[in-house]
Order: sequence, then structure tokens, then C-alpha cells
Amino acid sequence: MKFLRQFYQILEGNRGLLYASIGCGLLFTGANLLPPLLIRQLIVWLTEGVPTDTSFGMIELTVTLLAIYALKGVTRYGYGRFSHVASYRVMHGLMLRTYRHVQRLPHRFFTNQRTGNLIARSVNDVEAVEDFIAHGVPETVLAMVLPAAMLAVLFTLDAELALITLLPIPLTAFLVYRYVSRVRTKWRSVRSRLSELVAQIQDNLSGITVIKSFVQEEAAGRHVERRSREFRDASIEANMMSLIPAGLIESVAGIGIVLVILSGGSAALEGRIALPDLFVFILYVGHIYQPFLTLASMNDQLQRASVSTDRVFQLLAIESDIVDAPGAAAPAERHAWDVTFDGVTFGYDPQLPVLQDVDFRIEEGQVVALVGHTGAGKTTISSLLPRYYDPQRGRILAGGHDVRQLPLDYLRGHIATVQQDVFLFHGTVIENILFGRPEATREEVERAAQAANAEEFIRDLPNGYDTIIGERGVRLSGGQKQRLAIARALLKDAPILIFDEATSAVDTRTELLIQQAVARLLSDRTTLVIAHRLSTVRNADCLVVMDAGRVVEAGAHEELLALGGLYSRMIEAQDLVGETDIRG
Repeated sequence: MKFLRQFYQILEGNRGLLYASIGCGLLFTGANLLPPLLIRQLIVWLTEGVPTDTSFGMIELTVTLLAIYALKGVTRYGYGRFSHVASYRVMHGLMLRTYRHVQRLPHRFFTNQRTGNLIARSVNDVEAVEDFIAHGVPETVLAMVLPAAMLAVLFTLDAELALITLLPIPLTAFLVYRYVSRVRTKWRSVRSRLSELVAQIQDNLSGITVIKSFVQEEAAGRHVERRSREFRDASIEANMMSLIPAGLIESVAGIGIVLVILSGGSAALEGRIALPDLFVFILYVGHIYQPFLTLASMNDQLQRASVSTDRVFQLLAIESDIVDAPGAAAPAERHAWDVTFDGVTFGYDPQLPVLQDVDFRIEEGQVVALVGHTGAGKTTISSLLPRYYDPQRGRILAGGHDVRQLPLDYLRGHIATVQQDVFLFHGTVIENILFGRPEATREEVERAAQAANAEEFIRDLPNGYDTIIGERGVRLSGGQKQRLAIARALLKDAPILIFDEATSAVDTRTELLIQQAVARLLSDRTTLVIAHRLSTVRNADCLVVMDAGRVVEAGAHEELLALGGLYSRMIEAQDLVGETDIRG
């Protein structure tokens, strides 16, 4: 019942097509009932007397049969066409719905999920539902309606023999029911194994450079082999169990046919049933059990669809805790874009705080750099400002407004981020820069690229701005990717900037170009810099020194040196000779 409710829900907007498919299926069923009855009439003529106008009767019979078979062809096409159109529409809608839902889920969800698993749910499971709509639904309806219609005809011809025909059906139904729950469990395991296989392959392909550089192709292949073997074995086991009902039904159907021949034959010899009626009985009995075989053979398809639907709905049932507050509205008037962290305490696990009572302020247009050892909480702070997470205690203000009271789109629309690990999409150079502001003109894109010192290398690419850069920008160098990321942020032109300073090794000229681009990017923006090289942030307006999730020092470079505290010791530990400043 749960599956039926879920299934009915996802058919919204396409139920008319499915009803049309079922309607064609019912007409097809009716057309299947008629030929044996017409042949029965021919047998009646042969055994009980030929009508006066023999030629007219045969022509009428022939034309009727031709019309019936034409109707069967049209209705079979109809129920197949309508069900497939409905299934593809449902697949499209459900895939988009799943993807958009996943996009809205908080960052916390993604830290606990493998990308491949989400791909399997968003694509493979949805495809299994599509397959059931296209083939399973019309076949299931036919499999239920056809036996009922045939039995109704048989009861009209001879009620006693029809009851004998029914004798094996309860046994058939029991045997099918006996295996359904067990088969469902097996197919759930199959879908889980498939998700793990897809996730493993996705991980390996994403890390193919690492695999090659460490010569771990054989080990990576073994991981995929193990996942594939588990999927193979689970599939074989589930399929073997799915085939058991079909074998049982085949045997039981034979019993039904034998009973009809034995009882019907005896009745015909004793004159209790006409030979034409016995012919219809024998012909129908073979067809009555055929739909049960169809149902049994489709059981694995049904179970796959049931499990996949359940998995999709489990994903859709996950709710985000990072949502717009009731009544959240964008400020009506222009305000200063300052940022304040006020007593912020946060932990990915609330019982294990990563940040504790963090306080600092960035005035509009200022550059504040977060410095500290790895694990001090710098990146976590940068994740709280755009509300990827919410703190357990304290508040974060942007322009004097608690970020939890601002619409998410408004808040994030006014924050640009340049990550240390630059992510570029598979596409052209211009498409990746336009990601910062899709409605921008080509001239604006080119100006942003020039300001990011990216124009030079872009012009040298085979197709300039229209060059495909590959997945994650694989065809570009580290410095080129950084400059494209800066161009993207410049194009967005957001008043608040989060800049995760890059530490990738580049040559001196490229580093100079990047530093010049960064200086333009930081100009007149409220900037939070996550610093990795202390020399690059010496001229920041304020340095916030983090240690074990707390702010331990704050001030200008010279002030912190004079304190002789953690910052001073960190400076002493780094070789500053020849390094440049983030502001040029």
C-alpha cells in the first residue's frame, strides 16, 4: 500500500496518459476474448448444422476476425505508446525533483553521503520507476483483467467446469505471495550494492590522477571488482528467487489444464457439455494462467520499482534545517556591508564544538584575515557566513542583520567566494566565468577576465573564450584556474568576499599576475581572507588569530608582533624572504 500511495503521487500530471494506456489495454483484453468465441460459432455450424447462407456467414465471420485483429494491433500500440510517454515524463519530472531537492539540502547532509550514492538514487532508481510505468503497469492491468474476463465467459458457458478451473488459482496466489516479501528484500540489497558500485567508480574516476601517480590502478581495480562482484552476486540471488514463482505457476497451470481436460472431456463424452464449449474452455484455460506467469516474471521488475521508489522518497523526505526564516525579507534600504561574529559557538556535532565564543568584526571595505594552525577553525568560520551551517550559539550579522533572518538567496547573492581548491565545470571558459553572473554580457565577461589577468592565456587557447576546459578544468594549469575563479568572483561583483588564499605552487610571474588580480578583487569589498601564508596578509586591516576554535589574538601585523604571542611565533616559523603581499 505504501508503494501504491507513492506511485500514485509521482504520477501526478500524467495519470490521464496512464488511464489511456489502461483503457487501450482493456480494449485489447476484450479483443482477445472474441476470436475463440467466433471459432466456437464455426464449430457449432460444423457440428450442429450449417446456416442457409453459408458464404455470407463465413464472410461475416472473416470480416469480424479481421476487425478484431486490427483492433488488437491498434490498442496494443496505444497502451504501449501512452504508458511510455507517461513513464518518460515521470522520469524527467522525478529526476529534476530529486536533483533540485538534493541541491537544497544542507552541507551537513553531503558530508555524510557519497556522491555516487546520490547519483544512483537520482538516476538509476528513477530509471527503475520509469521502466515499471512503461511496462509493468499496463502488463499488470492486463494480467489481472484478462483472467477475470475469461472466467466470466466460462461461468456463462458452464459454471461447474468453471469452478474446477478455479481450483488451482488460490494455490497459485499463495505461492506468489509467499515469495514476494522475500524477493523485495533481495532487490533492496541489489539496489544498495548498485549504489555502492556507482559510488566507487565515481570516486575512482574523480581521483584518477592520484591513482595513476601512485601506480594504484590494480588496487583501484580490485575495489571496483569487489563492489561489482557483490552487485553481481546479489543480482543473481534476487533473480533466482524472482524466477521461482514463474516456475511454480507453470506447474500449477498445467494442473488446471489437466483438470479441465479430464473433467470437461468426461462431461463431453456424457453429453453434459457441448464440444464447442469444451474447445473454448481448453483455449481459455491456457490463457487464464498466462497472465499469472506474466505477473510472476514481472515480479522482479515490480520489486525493483518498489524498492527504488522507496529509496527516492526516503531521499525526498530529508528536510533541510537551513531554510528561510518565516517572514524573511530583503532589507528595503541600502545598508553598509559590514560583518560581525558575535559569541559564535559551533560544532558539526553539537557535542563537539569546533568554534567557541568567536567574536570579531569586519567594517565595510575592510580586509580581515583569519590566521592560525591547521584545524584552528578558519574554514568553518567561512562556512557560517553564507549559512552553509548555523551556529549553536551566538549570531552572525551582515549589514547589521542576523543572517538567519535574511533570505538565503539574498544573503548568498551578496557574497562571492574564491576557494583554495578551485572548482570549474566541464564547459567553456566563458560559461565558467558567467557562472558568477549568468545575465552578464560578453563585454563584461572580458573585462572581468582582464581584471583577473586571465585575458592573456585565454586568448592563447584554441578557441579563446569558447574553449572547452574539461571536467574540473583539467586542461588548465593551477594558476590559470585560480585566475578564472577570480574572474568569476569579479563578475559577480558582490559586496562581501570570502577568499581562501591559494597555496598551489606557481612560477614567480604567474604568482605576480595572481596577486595583482587579487588586489583588484579585494578593492572596496568587505573581505574575509583565510590565510595560509602569513606574509600575504601582513597589510590586512586586521588579523584574527585562531587557536583550537577560539580567537586568541586580533590586531594589525605590527601590533601582534609586539605582543610576542602565537602570531609572532608563527611568523618566526615561516621563511618570509621574497614573498609578496596580498594587496600587492
